[in-house]
Amino acid sequence: MIELKMIQSGLIKKIYYMFFVTWLSVSIVSCSGEDETKKEPKVEENGPGTMTGIETLFDKDEFEDPKMKGLLTELNLCNEKIGDSIDYMNPSCTPRFFRFFNLTEKMPIENGFILQVKAKVSGFPLRRTLVFVRERGELVKVNGFVANLIGRRKTAGEYDDLLLRFNDNVDGETTFYNCFFKWNGGKYEFSSVEVIEGANWGGPVKAEFKDSMANEIKTVLTKNSMLF
Repeated sequence: MIELKMIQSGLIKKIYYMFFVTWLSVSIVSCSGEDETKKEPKVEENGPGTMTGIETLFDKDEFEDPKMKGLLTELNLCNEKIGDSIDYMNPSCTPRFFRFFNLTEKMPIENGFILQVKAKVSGFPLRRTLVFVRERGELVKVNGFVANLIGRRKTAGEYDDLLLRFNDNVDGETTFYNCFFKWNGGKYEFSSVEVIEGANWGGPVKAEFKDSMANEIKTVLTKNSMLF
């Protein structure tokens, strides 16, 4: 786990209780247990505001597109000379270690993509989500997140908002931050924190406190090298 260095022990939890405690036992990506009387804003099917949850199990044997293996070798992220392997320090080019997502619906996978990397690959303890675009013929990493991609939200533009779940260690306790990132024209940038939760506390951030908490959580993520 990455240790939180810039905030004193328990401060995240104290901030949560002081400013926006509204306990819910479900996360933003779950619909179970919702108040049936609570009406959500209507959105056009597959239109702006539509949210799609994502779960990655790394349980596939073959990539959806044969180009994906070539993209991994182009980036030197795996060893193309070996077959399926459980060696995390010398990963094979397999969906058991890597998962691709289209960056946009219109963009060919070879020109840009989102890549999720399994925890422990190349000795890194946590999952990573990487964003690549091709510039002047070469793939360039425009974003790196020490986080799990758990959702995408449609926008009026070409690029979806990304919902990322960050895993932190606060005073020995696992703490999670669910955050939205928006495309700014060249890369994704932090937009909002939606959920902060620990083992037996936390939940969605109340709307009136999202702006004030955005800077706090962005600082945490930056100081802990969760954005790179």
